[in-house]
Amino acid sequence: MTSFCLRSKLNIIVPSDSTRYVAEQLDCPPLVAAVLELQGRVSPHNIDKARAWLCPSLDFLLPQCYLGASAEEAARMWHRLPSLGNVVVYGDYDVDGVASTTLAMEICCSRAQGVRFYIPHRHLEGYGLHRQALLQLVEAGCNTLMVVDCGTKDTSLLAEARSLGLNVFVFDHHLPDREDISAPYVVNPQIDGDMETRRLCDTSVLWLWAFLFDIMPKKWLYERLDLVALATIADCVPLEMLNRSLVKEGLDVMRSTPRQGLRHLFSRLGLAPYYLNEEQLAMKVIPCLNAAGRLSFADLAVKVLVGEEPGVQNVEELVSLNRKRQNLSSRITREASKVAEEKDRHVLFQESWPIGVLSGVASRLCSERNVPVVLAAPVRNWIRGTLRMPAGGNAVQVLDCISDRLEAWGGHKLAAGFSVSKENWQDIEI
Repeated sequence: MTSFCLRSKLNIIVPSDSTRYVAEQLDCPPLVAAVLELQGRVSPHNIDKARAWLCPSLDFLLPQCYLGASAEEAARMWHRLPSLGNVVVYGDYDVDGVASTTLAMEICCSRAQGVRFYIPHRHLEGYGLHRQALLQLVEAGCNTLMVVDCGTKDTSLLAEARSLGLNVFVFDHHLPDREDISAPYVVNPQIDGDMETRRLCDTSVLWLWAFLFDIMPKKWLYERLDLVALATIADCVPLEMLNRSLVKEGLDVMRSTPRQGLRHLFSRLGLAPYYLNEEQLAMKVIPCLNAAGRLSFADLAVKVLVGEEPGVQNVEELVSLNRKRQNLSSRITREASKVAEEKDRHVLFQESWPIGVLSGVASRLCSERNVPVVLAAPVRNWIRGTLRMPAGGNAVQVLDCISDRLEAWGGHKLAAGFSVSKENWQDIEI
C-alpha cells in the first residue's frame, strides 16, 4: 500500500542564513543543519549543544544516568553475596530477550557454580514468568534467579521465589501496571528512572547497571556492547544520544572483534564485519536471530550468541527458520490485508495463523495503514494476540482498559501482546 502526504501538511524549508552558519560550524550538509534546527537541537548561539548531540560520548553520558532507586539496592544485594551458587537466567524469546539472557549469563559466570538459562516457548507458554517453570527450577537446585526482559508484572511469583530461598534479580524495561510496587530487586527505569534510561532496551538496562555499580570491569563491559547494539536496533527504541552512542560503540565491537557465533552468521549472510552497518543488522542479522523464538525455541539464538558448537550448523538452522518465517509472513500479510480492506476491520483473527509471526505482520499493516492493528490466533485453549499502534497511540492504555478480561498482557506504548480465554475473546474482539 502506498502512503500519501497532503501538500497542505508539507513544511517547505528554505535554508536560512542561520542554517548555513550552523552547517559551516558543524561541518555538515545544510539539510542536516536544517533538520537540527527544526528539531530544536541547535541555534547559532548554541553550536556546542548540537555538536554533542551529533557526536555523543559514552564517557560523558553514562555517569549521568539514573536507573531508579532499586538499582543501587540491587547492586548492594549483589555485592553482599559471597557466591551466586547455581544460577538460572530466565529470559524472553525476542532479540532483546536472547541478548540480555546472553549478557546475564556471561556476567554471572565469574561468581556462580553453574549458569543455565530458561526461555519460555512462545506458543506453548507465552511471555513472562510461569509458576510451573519456576517450581521446576527450584527443584533442580537453583540458588539465584536472574530475570531479564520480563518480570515487572510478576510480583507475586517473584515474592514466592524469594520465599523459597532464591536470590532474585530482575532487569526489565516494560511499562509497569498501576498496582506495581517497586521492589529492591527489580531494576526497571520505567518505574522511577530518568528520561534517557526509560528509552533503553532491556539489554542496555542490564549493561548500564553493571557499568554504574562496578559489577564487572569496564573493559569487559565495553567488549559486550555488541549485544547492546543488536538489542537496541531490534527493539526499535528511540535513537537519542545514549542509545546512539551504545549502538555506535557496539557496531565497532562487531566490526573489529565479532563473537564467534555472529562471525559465522555474518559469513553465512554474506556480510563483511568491517563494513557492517545498522541497516544490515536490522534487515538481515536480527530477523535470523528473531526467527528462532518465533517458530521454534529461542534457545538456538542464545547458542549462536554464546558461540556454542556446532556453530555453523546452528547458524544454518537459524537461516532456514528465517526463510520459513519470511514465507509465512508474506502469506499472512496478503490474507490480513485483504480482510482488513474488504471489511474495514482493525481486529483480525484466523485459526491457522502461527502466533510467532503475527507481531511482524501487525507492525507492517500498522505502518502501511496508519491505524491500530490487532492480529490474533488460537494457542491451545487460549487466544493470543498482538497489538500495534501508530505514533501517538498507547497500546498499554488500550489493554489496561480491558485487563479484567485478559489472562495476561504487557508491552510498550506502540506494541503490546495479550492472552485471553476463548469465551472473553468474543467480548473484546468487537
